[in-house]
Amino acid sequence: MSLPYGILGLLAYKESTGYDLTKIFEDSLNNFWHAQSSQIYRELGRLESDGLVTSRSVIQDTRPNKRVYTVTEAGRKAFTDWLGKAEPALKNPHNSLLMRVFFGADDTEATLVMLRQCLEQCLSELEDNCSDIRRNIEEYARVMPDGVEKSKYWLMTLDFGAANARATAEWAKHCIEQIEKER
Repeated sequence: MSLPYGILGLLAYKESTGYDLTKIFEDSLNNFWHAQSSQIYRELGRLESDGLVTSRSVIQDTRPNKRVYTVTEAGRKAFTDWLGKAEPALKNPHNSLLMRVFFGADDTEATLVMLRQCLEQCLSELEDNCSDIRRNIEEYARVMPDGVEKSKYWLMTLDFGAANARATAEWAKHCIEQIEKER
């Protein structure tokens, strides 16, 4: 499971609260990894129990107190070990869209609706999300240590997401045309 390592990687950049980590996931990693705040907080608890992160409470006058997490040396080692063992996981993804298309002949109208929604979602993602994420990455690059160097890699993931959205949009268009031609 990659979520704990994503959290460790972000904490290796700088100490953060669970809220900060959730925001970073939403602002920059969301194009390839979605994590809900409840998942992040659950993983932070596990990581702390395993000694991979520590936390401290910060008392605030005008706001509720917050818990700030820091990666430990053991956490850094676990993270770098994971990086060294990572293998591309592109084979046999579970994809409910493709499962539905596979059985689409049983309900052509529902399949067309789903493919049109897929096309719209891909085009919207390309138009809105990619530019928002690019802006967020550029902002993080300005404020994080080694951000300019690291942002090159962050942008590579954005480029993958954009290429995937373009390819999926083209595929959905082709499928729609094929089904409509057969009507």
